[in-house]
Amino acid sequence: MNTLYLLRHADAEPGRSYDDDRDRPLTEEGYHDAGRLGQLLAATDQLPDGIVTSPAVRARQTAEALSERGQWQVEVPLRSSHALYQAQPADVLEEIQALSDERRAVLLVGHEPAWSTAVSQLLGSANVSLPPGTCVRIDTEAPSWREVRFGEGRLRWMLPPTLLR
Repeated sequence: MNTLYLLRHADAEPGRSYDDDRDRPLTEEGYHDAGRLGQLLAATDQLPDGIVTSPAVRARQTAEALSERGQWQVEVPLRSSHALYQAQPADVLEEIQALSDERRAVLLVGHEPAWSTAVSQLLGSANVSLPPGTCVRIDTEAPSWREVRFGEGRLRWMLPPTLLR
């Protein structure tokens, strides 16, 4: 079994202040939300063994705040993937299928509208909407990441940041 965490980046500054949408940073609340999620993942022994993030500043800051503010005692490899910025659900699935089978639990950080749709499609008949900072855990019985398909995931939990405040 593989475990997939899909996290929509935490609360970010409004886009009107930035020439390039990719440059938008997290708000202070977004940092706190990501840190609280990081603490929860550590406290419940659900740390990923790899993180893949969109290269957008707010997504990367979300990923970094998980471990830094969550005070993880282990270093989790983090890499950026341009495919996760302005992604379509098929791009998200392709990124999942390209994961190394050495990783058993991976966290992906990305954006709307792809994230809600990708989660919905991974689960099959779900209709999911992810507010900023919401994390979803999906388990899959696929023997390898490259065999993960839409409609075959099992929702374990969905956690909006408001439940951790």
